Amino acid sequence: MMMRNLQGVLGQPLFFVLMRISVEGIEPAPQGSKKHVGHGRMIEVSKRVKPWRKAVHLEALAQRAPLIEGACDIAVVFRFSRPKAHLNKRGKLKPQAPTFVTVKRNDIDKLLRSTLDALTGSAILDDSQVVTVAAEKRYCFEGEPAGAEIIIRSLE
Repeated sequence: MMMRNLQGVLGQPLFFVLMRISVEGIEPAPQGSKKHVGHGRMIEVSKRVKPWRKAVHLEALAQRAPLIEGACDIAVVFRFSRPKAHLNKRGKLKPQAPTFVTVKRNDIDKLLRSTLDALTGSAILDDSQVVTVAAEKRYCFEGEPAGAEIIIRSLE
């Protein structure tokens, strides 16, 4: 976590918190539909969501930063492992292999939903504070682990 001091519009110091969270070694998971299991209980359909949210939550807590309580913006780069079809026989990336993930699963809005829920209570007070989002989903570069890079900036 870093504290920045900039000059505000009226010449007064403007402080904001910048937090960088790296989640590595786990595929990002979208928060999709829930299933009713009876007696008013709903469970997450995807088994990948709970481990993803836990990994994001723990990495945010490891920052040992106070919760951001006001408006904030978030930038996220989601990184996915490449399928073997993207590699040649020597394990090198094929020239025609895509950079960005465009398969039907892993919608970016659902990836953001699971990630913002995980940040609630560990980096930000509530995900309703997020007023601006920039997000990208792509395949890992060579030697890069699956996961996400998350940058949170307080605006107040």
